[in-house]
Amino acid sequence: MSYQQGELVVHHQYGVGTIQAIEGRDFGNAQPGLFYRVRFTSATVWIRLEDQPSPGLRPITPKLSLPRYQAVLSEVPIDLGTDFRQRHDLLQSRVQSGTFEALCEIVRDLMALNRRKPLNNYERNVLGRARDALTLEWSVTSGLPLAKVQEEIDGYLLK
Repeated sequence: MSYQQGELVVHHQYGVGTIQAIEGRDFGNAQPGLFYRVRFTSATVWIRLEDQPSPGLRPITPKLSLPRYQAVLSEVPIDLGTDFRQRHDLLQSRVQSGTFEALCEIVRDLMALNRRKPLNNYERNVLGRARDALTLEWSVTSGLPLAKVQEEIDGYLLK
């Protein structure tokens, strides 16, 4: 997918950012080429236009899709099981998918697990990053303040 200057995009590690420019770059250790210069909250990152690693950049979630994700958050959580390795692999595959739906599922399922037993360090870390990413993108998409979005998300999780 190609993006234009000024477009909002999402990267699974950096969150929501804005395409600042499309520019030719030569970083020395890679082939010269065209890169998106993307400004995120905490960094500016250059991402190659072609051959982006999966998941790469994706468009921001459209506002009309939010009811679908409200339903995902309100669904009965999936039991993540008792085997740490299986939970780790499932969570890692969701994180790597980089989708908004995966963020919703991670938050929903880990919050439910946390109500039953304390999360380990890895799970707390994944939950914290997923909640932050979900809240930020939801806020940007909906135009609502972060605090209001967090309240809404918590409300869906309790249904």
